[in-house]
Amino acid sequence: MANRLFKKKAFLVLGLIGILVTRRLYFRFANPNLTVTFFDVGQGDSALIQFPYGKTLLIDGGGGWKTNNMGLKILFPELTRLGVLTLDYLLLSHPDNDHARGLLGIAEWFTVKKLWLHHEWSRFPRRPLLEEIVNRFQFKNTKLDWLNQPLTQEISGVELQVIPLRGNPRQRNDQALVAYLRFGKCHILFTGDIEKEAEHELIHLSLGKAHVLKVAHHGSVTSSSWDFLRETKPQWAVVSVGAGNTYGHPRKEILSRYRALGVNLLRTDYHGAVRLTVTPQGKVFCESVMGECGVEYCEP
Repeated sequence: MANRLFKKKAFLVLGLIGILVTRRLYFRFANPNLTVTFFDVGQGDSALIQFPYGKTLLIDGGGGWKTNNMGLKILFPELTRLGVLTLDYLLLSHPDNDHARGLLGIAEWFTVKKLWLHHEWSRFPRRPLLEEIVNRFQFKNTKLDWLNQPLTQEISGVELQVIPLRGNPRQRNDQALVAYLRFGKCHILFTGDIEKEAEHELIHLSLGKAHVLKVAHHGSVTSSSWDFLRETKPQWAVVSVGAGNTYGHPRKEILSRYRALGVNLLRTDYHGAVRLTVTPQGKVFCESVMGECGVEYCEP
């Protein structure tokens, strides 16, 4: 009797494990949707794009210091929990500490097939953090692409543009890589820390609407100009920002601009990690650590 009961429990456990594994494999490799996760890395930026049917792109890796590296502290458990052990693409928007230092942890623990960098940063002498990042990924045989011109690539039905901006040459935040994704009716724009001059450079490129916008420079007054917001017309905007940061990000006047335009605004210091799932039909599902945060269709 006891043996029969044990077998039943064993079959039940194995069945549950099988269901969980099948579910994980489906969401990792058979999912037709585009998923974007904005990680809560404190005062920094990091977002994972999971393309339909499994390919991945990580944009930035958060910051920290040698004893508190976001690539290990936050991204390692989050990525492995999602079943991501290899990154097909990695993009560094610009080599400031709060976007770049976490990539040292990524280089240590993950296989990365390709790393996109701005050509302007390739000149010597390079900043010490950037030089360390380059050396670590070269040691791991990651292919480095120093982009001088816009790159357009189709990945599982998603059109990805990686654009090296120059903006104000005296502002290193403007020497940045931005990413623009088109998936069906939905467009998504990642802006790094670009400021007004680089925003106007994007306006002149006539990319069009950004249904989902990663708010530039953590909501600083240097960015999110009225001209840029009227051009991109975001429905959703995500501010990646640290709670109680000393910079006063996001600034009240910037938040008021988004509110005035009726934008669904999310903040990682309040909502925690934010995940947006976009279907091929243009439907956007929003989830955060705080719970569900809405469902909308991408408007033309």
